[in-house]
Order: sequence, then structure tokens, then C-alpha cells
Amino acid sequence: MIGTHHDINSQGNVISTDVLVVGGGCGGLVTALKAKEESNIDVLIVDKANVGFAGQASRAGNGILGFNNNTDLEKYMEYHVRNIGKYLNDQNMLHKMTEVNRNALKQLLAWGVKVTTDKNGELGYFNHPAGQWQYLGIELNMTNTLKKRAIKSGVKVKNNIQITALLKDGDAVVGAVGFNVLDGSFYIFKAKAVVLATAGCGYRSIRMFTGRGEGIKLAWDAGAQMRNAEFGNFFEVVSTQMGESIYGTQNFIYNQNGENIWDKYVTWDSPDVCPELLLGMEKEIREGRGPLYVDMEKVGDSWKAMGADVDDMDGLTRMFPDKLKWMKRLSEREHMYFDPGKKPEVKVGLHGNTGCIRVNSDMATTVNGLYAAGTDTWNGSAVGGAVPNPGLQRGNGLMNAVATGMFGGPAAAKYAASTTQGNISSSDVEKAKIKTYAALNRESGANVREIIINLQNIVCQVKYNLRRSEENLLEGIGKLEELKNLLDTVKIKDFHELMLCHEAEAMTHTAEIMLRSALERKESRGFHFREDYPETDNKNWLKWVLADNEDGKIVISTEDIPINEYKIQP
Repeated sequence: MIGTHHDINSQGNVISTDVLVVGGGCGGLVTALKAKEESNIDVLIVDKANVGFAGQASRAGNGILGFNNNTDLEKYMEYHVRNIGKYLNDQNMLHKMTEVNRNALKQLLAWGVKVTTDKNGELGYFNHPAGQWQYLGIELNMTNTLKKRAIKSGVKVKNNIQITALLKDGDAVVGAVGFNVLDGSFYIFKAKAVVLATAGCGYRSIRMFTGRGEGIKLAWDAGAQMRNAEFGNFFEVVSTQMGESIYGTQNFIYNQNGENIWDKYVTWDSPDVCPELLLGMEKEIREGRGPLYVDMEKVGDSWKAMGADVDDMDGLTRMFPDKLKWMKRLSEREHMYFDPGKKPEVKVGLHGNTGCIRVNSDMATTVNGLYAAGTDTWNGSAVGGAVPNPGLQRGNGLMNAVATGMFGGPAAAKYAASTTQGNISSSDVEKAKIKTYAALNRESGANVREIIINLQNIVCQVKYNLRRSEENLLEGIGKLEELKNLLDTVKIKDFHELMLCHEAEAMTHTAEIMLRSALERKESRGFHFREDYPETDNKNWLKWVLADNEDGKIVISTEDIPINEYKIQP
């Protein structure tokens, strides 16, 4: 019975720390390292799988964003705000992110991460084909390298624990609860500060990104505000046969009439896959000029180099041995089943990358004691404006994880050092425990795997999430509400399915915030396209869309961007 416990030690395994980091990918590891090295307080990383193998790992985009000493950072910022962020950037945050770039790369080197360097040991850069910025090669196993460094620095790690709820004392977060996904044992974490770094939400749609929206749901339940969720819809050019991205091919896609899709639909000098291309691809297929294909023989050398399995470019290491080995193994496995040939068929596919937890420049959320880093914050920090992570800049997702960790780690540590451990109510713990295991204790109910498939059939559809309209968004929201009701009836058979149940709940909730935010924005801008409002409206929509938790309901509002305070204006 709820309320009968007076000692939380009788309710589960109790672990105390100063800073609790939820998520052991790049953002979480950098956060933990900076918190530990700059303050020497107790830091613990908890991951539902294994710390050091998750999140924005370098396997995603073949490199990391960089700026060499010749890059005009002011010019880059203006290009970004006008062409990528479409004036929805928090320009102060973008400036801070840009300024920290070189120091972040040097910090990775100091921690032992293998990054492209020249013969003198200095950072070595490759020019991006689109200009304005550079990128560097980076080892595939960078997160494992960071994990080893973190442990050596005194950071503690705890694997196979899924965090299911945050605990509060008044208006401040003071800990969390979760369960072991292998044996089901219950854990209670006492912490002075909590940092969420769970890689945003990728809806389990494509293997490249691993986030399931858990950090977003945890923050939401704790009362944190969300921002710019409508731009959490990263669609990409993917192989029809493999279901994975074919990077660097966006300029060389053709229909069955031999027309180049980029030339036909993209009217501006976009640096990467953009909504105009994706909408054009969908239209070509819908109107019967598909299937579409990439002509690999026409792909330019500069784009080939960014995705090619080469170890050297211009005398600099482009791919490290671990990455080459991994790519070779993938290629061999794919060719066991089919030969993609010189003209592989392609389509539009969803990565997602929704990360709408609102944070300030120190990565603090709107709830005391709660911080966030990495993709969980991409939209919510407004650093990228009107685009999803990685923001038309390959390698920026990884740099965002590193930079936000460098900001958030010291800030969370400073907060923890300045406060005492808050009180954890045994009643709150018991309520969270009952909810954690609810699906395991039901006699019968819905199938969680079927719910996830039904969710994907909503968020991955162009009509709901790329070519949007009021009618389609309302229809999609209605379907999500039905799924939410089903989630309250799920019956699962083991602890792995219990993990899936919490993932499904988080993904469904994140999707609803995204679609409701998209319904509010009555214009088209960046990756948000509305058929019923096809034009960009700077007069009325230089606004951020906000989502708040009011008694469990999603309440949407807007906030005027302080555009008159910013240097770059329309």
C-alpha cells in the first residue's frame, strides 16, 4: 500500500551521488568528465545498455564538425542564421557553440580520442563541399575511449539500468528511480543534480540514431518546458533495400524520366539534404515517376570523400582503422543479400532526432537541479533554429554532444556543490515503483511491439510529419491519443519488454508534443512545411513554439524571439 514505507532503503537499492548523468553516450560522457575534472565531486553515469556504446557516436556521420583558424566565424554565423536556422536560432547560444568548437576538439585530443591531426600533431581539417566550415575524421570507438578516461578520472558507471522517473523535493529534482533490464531489480538514486543525455528521440525507425525519447519524457514529467519540437523531424535519403542513409548523394537522385530531382526542386544553395528535395522526392513517387535512384557514377569526388572508406586524404587521416574495419564488415554483410549496383533505389526515410528539452546556455532546464545535454536539447536550446539535428551539417550532431557536455558538466557540478541533498519521499518512490512495473503485473493486455509499429506508421509518414496540414496533423494526433490509451493496457512478459514499454510511452509522448507544436506553427520554415500555410511568415512567426505540462496535458504557447536584440535580422 502506498505510504506504508518510511525508509527508502527498504524499497530498493539506494545509491547516492552528487551528479547523476542519465545516458552514457558522447554527451553524457563529456558531461561527466567535465563535472568530475573541474570540481572533483561524485559523478555517476547510468545507462540502460552499456556506458560508452550509444548516442551520437561517430559511426553516424563519418566525422565531426570543425572550424580551422582561417574560418570567419562571424560570416559562418550569418550564413547559418539566414540559410539554415531561418532566423529561429538563439543567436547567443549559436555564438557560444561556435566559439567553443576548437577548444572542444582539443579537449577530445587531450582525453585520448583519435581525431584528424597533421604531421605536427595539430588538428587537421577537411573542407566541406558546401563551404563555410570544415570537418575532421574521428575514431569509431570514441565513446569507449571517453568511458575509459571517465573511469580513470573517478567517474562511476552503472550499466543496464533504465531510469523511469525523476524524484523531486518541492520544485527541485533530487534523484531518480529505475530498474535493471536484466534482472528487474529496483534502484533509487539520490542526487543533488541530474543531467539527461539520452540522445533525443529517433522512434526506432532507422539504426543510425538510438534515442527513444526517454530523457524528454523524464523532463516532461518533472515539469520541464519543451521548445521547437516541430523541428524534430529529420527525414533523409535512404536506401530502399537497406533502409539506411546513403550520405552525400542528394545532388544525384533521378526519376524514371532521367530528371535530376535536386535540380528540379531545390532553388537555393543548400549544404545538404533539405525539405525541398525530400518533398520533391515524395511528389515524384506519388505522381508515378518512381522508383527514384542515385547515379553513383555521377557523385562528385568531394562528396564521395566524405562517405568513402578511405584512410587518407591530402596526407591526413580521414578514416581510422576501427572505422574502416566496421565499414568493411557492413559492406560484406549487405552484399551477402543483394548488390546495390551503380544505381541503388532510394526513398525518403525518418531519422527523427527530436530533442526539445528547453535549456539555457548552461544546459539548465526550467526545473531546478535538472540539466540536459546532447540531442535531447538540440531543438530546445534553439541553437539550430528551424532544422533538426544535425542541422544540414554532418558531424554537427557529434560536436553538439561534445559542446553541450562541456557547458552542462561544470554547471551541474557547480549547482550540486552549492546545495544539500534534498529530501526523497518514500511515498513518491512507491508511486514511481508501482508505475515502473505496472505492465509486468497485468494479467492481459495490448502488445507493446505492435504499438511501436503503429507509432512508426504515424511519425514516419510524410503526410503527418513532412508534408503537414491541419487536417493531417489532427488525424495523426488522434491516432497518437489512441496509442496512449493502449499503452495503459500493455501486458509484457519479461524485463526486456518492460524496457520497450517505457520506450514506447516516451516515443509516443514525444511524437505528440512534436505534432501539436507543428499544428501551432501556421507557416512553413526550415524542416516544418505546411501545405495549408506554404509561405514563411517573418511578420507573425518569428516565434518559438513552447509546450508545457499542465496537470498532465500538453499546453502549447508561443514566445517572441528577441530578434531586435540579435545582430542578424531578416
